[in-house]
Amino acid sequence: MSILQQHVEIQRLLTLKRDHELKRMGKMFATNNNKYFYDTGTGKVLLLDQDSYEIMDALYNRSEIKSIDDLKELRGGRAIEEFGLAVAQEKLFRAFKPHRLYTIGHYEDLERQVNSEFRQLILELTGRCNLRCGYCIYNEDCDLNRNFNDEDMTVEVAKAAIDYTAQHTKEKAAVTFYGGEPLLRFDLLKWSIEYSLEIMSGKDLSFSLTTNLTLVTKEIAEFLAAVPNLSVVCSLDGPEYVQNSYRKYSNGYGSFSKAICGLELLCEAFKNSKNVLSINAVFAPPYSQQKLNDINSFFQNLTFLPSGIDINITYAAKGSIPDTKLNTEELPEEEQYMVNPLWDWMTAQTEQHPSIREKGNSIYAALVEKILIDVENRFVSDEPAEFYPFNGCCVPGARRLYVNTKGDLYVCERVGNSPSIGNIFDGIDFERIRKFYVEDYSGGTIEKCKNCWAIRLCSTCYIDSYTESGFHPENKRKQCSSQRKSIVEDLVFYHAVRETSPEKLGFLKNARVF
Repeated sequence: MSILQQHVEIQRLLTLKRDHELKRMGKMFATNNNKYFYDTGTGKVLLLDQDSYEIMDALYNRSEIKSIDDLKELRGGRAIEEFGLAVAQEKLFRAFKPHRLYTIGHYEDLERQVNSEFRQLILELTGRCNLRCGYCIYNEDCDLNRNFNDEDMTVEVAKAAIDYTAQHTKEKAAVTFYGGEPLLRFDLLKWSIEYSLEIMSGKDLSFSLTTNLTLVTKEIAEFLAAVPNLSVVCSLDGPEYVQNSYRKYSNGYGSFSKAICGLELLCEAFKNSKNVLSINAVFAPPYSQQKLNDINSFFQNLTFLPSGIDINITYAAKGSIPDTKLNTEELPEEEQYMVNPLWDWMTAQTEQHPSIREKGNSIYAALVEKILIDVENRFVSDEPAEFYPFNGCCVPGARRLYVNTKGDLYVCERVGNSPSIGNIFDGIDFERIRKFYVEDYSGGTIEKCKNCWAIRLCSTCYIDSYTESGFHPENKRKQCSSQRKSIVEDLVFYHAVRETSPEKLGFLKNARVF
């Protein structure tokens, strides 16, 4: 490439800077040891030398830099030429500006995927629960979702949903049980499993459920252990003082003693089974590093717990409890996301231990591994792609289908109040999918997304963006700042581990670094 061509490349960047288009093209970030650039168009991450960093910083952050001569005064002509050559060779700063979010599954292939590649049925067996956890999204004082109710699913609804699954899945099918507390309807859960095994005997069939553990008996545990390919997510927050602070019965009594008994029964029954247990813990106020240490020690010292079990710990859903500000009431709402005690604790634990998943159990291993895998498996291409996916959204009605107690169909159990996409007796309403979950979502979010450097890495989905009347752009926009910060944290964390402890990434396959 000639010097003239390299100058043309630099002038292109200066034009992008002048037109306020440069910052959507990528993001600079730094570990303690190095500086990097993530390119939006290609997904590449490049290590920056000092010259490249100074030039990028000038382009991004210094308004007085307006010409090639200004850049030459800053770093010299040779450095500018080499930078222009690298940008051209790596095809950087060429991110396509979309007019819509796009995947073939949301558009051309929508009906085929929904009709023939459906994967996971989620049955809301009951709207009842025997607990009233302080952070639950179904509480009456939380407007994120429906309230608890006394509605139970009938056998007719369950049968119709399982029949639908048999007809619309291929070789693999998954049936998940949800509530309320699904074990309140153990009779229907058991019937649904037996009926699924009967009519889908030729498929690779799996089952799962989430339970608060308090209703587990020896009979239930042994039945679940005997069901082929079944997994149980056990809701348990930690030691007694942690569990009982939020996970209570309606009379105010804590649930720890019943829950720990239920967990022990499941562990005993699953000892000789290939079935899988995992734990979901909620980290709720008041927040402290000591509390996280106590939770971690609790799970490490549960002698009956299988070694290496996945223990996922997350914050309570924002808005589900009065105090979700992480003890930062003095900060404006848009800045409260900047304080993250769980992240600080998790990264410190990773630094302190020789490997991420050691013998025994920890509450940080599953979360750390997910972050590293997500960064490792990000979209990367030599050429900038001319489309951007629907953030982290599944193809509605194909990846999963949530059937409530009445038989109404929804895109996911986690989305909350949102428009139905049909009824199990009448079938999928594709027009409602296209309107609410394709056109409205893309149209309502694209003005922000098309100017965001994180558009390819964004994991925001339909969750928290809807009410029963439809898509609310403002609800989605509230997630943008925290999402971008989280992505930067993930990029920094991944590359810091790669720099200082690459052996900890041994579990990643097909590792690739740019």
